[in-house]
Amino acid sequence: MASIYKRKLKGGKNFTWRAVVRIKGYPVVCETFERKQEAEDWGVRIERQIKAGKFKFDQHKQQYTYNELVERFIRDGALEHHRSAKDTLRHLNYWKKQLGGYSLVHLSTDKIGKERLQLIESPSMRGKPRSMATVNRYMASLSATLTYAARQLRWINENPCLNLKKLKENSGRDRVLAEEEISRLLVSARQSKSPYLYCIILISLTTGARQGEILNLEWRHVDFDNKIAYIKESKNGRPRSIALCEPVIEELRQLREKRDPLKPLVFASKTAFGKVDIKKAWQQALKRANISNCRAHDMRHTFCTYAAAKGASNLQLQTATGHRTLNMLLHYTHMDVEVTKQFSNQISDQILKGESS
Repeated sequence: MASIYKRKLKGGKNFTWRAVVRIKGYPVVCETFERKQEAEDWGVRIERQIKAGKFKFDQHKQQYTYNELVERFIRDGALEHHRSAKDTLRHLNYWKKQLGGYSLVHLSTDKIGKERLQLIESPSMRGKPRSMATVNRYMASLSATLTYAARQLRWINENPCLNLKKLKENSGRDRVLAEEEISRLLVSARQSKSPYLYCIILISLTTGARQGEILNLEWRHVDFDNKIAYIKESKNGRPRSIALCEPVIEELRQLREKRDPLKPLVFASKTAFGKVDIKKAWQQALKRANISNCRAHDMRHTFCTYAAAKGASNLQLQTATGHRTLNMLLHYTHMDVEVTKQFSNQISDQILKGESS
């Protein structure tokens, strides 16, 4: 006999009735109704058809493809609720290429598991293998659309991704630059052909700001009088402020004198109105400084470690960063103006002293 479940709708005043037919050896079949009697009648009818071999599983709710689901997901504004919509959209474009033509009812747990394995084994656009954390992010985006199809659209009975366990992720990279390395890196950055590299690295080391936040910084959001920069939107979707030490302010003043008044970005591209690309300059600076196994994001981790050494507590860091758990703080961190004011100048004095020695 079919199982009947009462489900409360948003608002709490109205209900729907969900009929679930489970017969050993056959796929689960579900449907939602406004009245309990309709759900019971449907359950009896479907159970009878399945036992008689007359129920056509392949035709049950198969009219929608994954391409149609993604289009509906975006059109309904569901993507806007994701913290990193750009990353989610990139993931969905990948899944559209892999699964776009598939009917949703044919996206079984087994099929998705095989697609995940292919994602693990295939290299990224940069030619490098994807980490387990990256694969989990791709799967989370896929799961979000299938959950939407099941709960909001009722196009499928359940999200097949829910039966797959998340991959075990490696612990975060523990790369903190030593003072000697920082000194060499800053000297090397001074020698770069990029007029921005030194200032970008200095901001990152003394504030812990993400590279994307720094590169998207606009002149109108730099308060020279109060030595503060306003980040319009951070990775977690919330605006914040960072304190700028005097050496950074001085670098920004020099850049302001040479700025193109038509370009709003502090670190603007010479040939376009977008942000500058410093990847090549960064790699060249690392090579000149004889520093290996270092990413731009490690400047952020370095700042956190140095700030902690100067007396910043985990609670201060967590409160300032807005991260929900201390575990996240161990690998990714930033601090707002109230916290960085007491540590930014100390750190800049420490690392710039090494540069001049």
